[in-house]
Amino acid sequence: MDLGLKGKVALVTAASKGIGQAIARQLVAEDAVVAVSARTPVEAQGQTSYPTDLMDPGAVERLIPDVIAAHGALDILVVNTPGPKIMSVLETEPADWDTAYNQLVRPAVQLATGAARVMAANGGGSILFITSTWVKQPAVGGGLSASMRSLLSALAKQMSLELAAQGVRVNQLMPGATGTDRMENIVAAKSAANGTTREEEIAKVVSAIPMGRWAEPEEIARAAAYLVSPAAAFVTGETLAVDGGAIRSTL
Repeated sequence: MDLGLKGKVALVTAASKGIGQAIARQLVAEDAVVAVSARTPVEAQGQTSYPTDLMDPGAVERLIPDVIAAHGALDILVVNTPGPKIMSVLETEPADWDTAYNQLVRPAVQLATGAARVMAANGGGSILFITSTWVKQPAVGGGLSASMRSLLSALAKQMSLELAAQGVRVNQLMPGATGTDRMENIVAAKSAANGTTREEEIAKVVSAIPMGRWAEPEEIARAAAYLVSPAAAFVTGETLAVDGGAIRSTL
């Protein structure tokens, strides 16, 4: 299926590895013009790299204008952000919440609103927030992530309502457990806290997924490519979970 992405200019943030990099690669495969940001330069075929620390408001402010100056447009924004610490709510200090906000929420709001203004002025575009199934089904230790990503979930719905008339679509993709470095870090933290092995913790995660495994980043990326593409031209305000049925299995 041709998703109609050829020549579309896309920006994917936090794209040095994991889900962000998988999405960037998928968009390249669909012949989009792909710009990526990360704290360190990304060396990947078909991608233009913009080293950006998302916790630096000035660097984030420059990102969208730099992409437009280089490529002449911005048709797609994939708002991907790194995950905060895995810790129980009672272990957190105010500084942990401040850091999580500055890591996840502030740059996402800054990027999404900046891109939306450009897209609305140009007659259309697509914004996709990458959040997490923890928004709907929290997990022990995920308080910071679930709370901050829930803010972005609400923002995605609000923006989809306000921007539809300007031709700007805004959707949310919620990955479930996925085989990334981030997931390995979560497993390691749980293993250390529970005195278990990596394999035992992975078995616990997988046992809650009806499909019997976790996702590969490429599976998340294919869903993301569809949502940002012209093939999904009548899809906005949507929240899509890619989790092997894990959320629904708990209902």
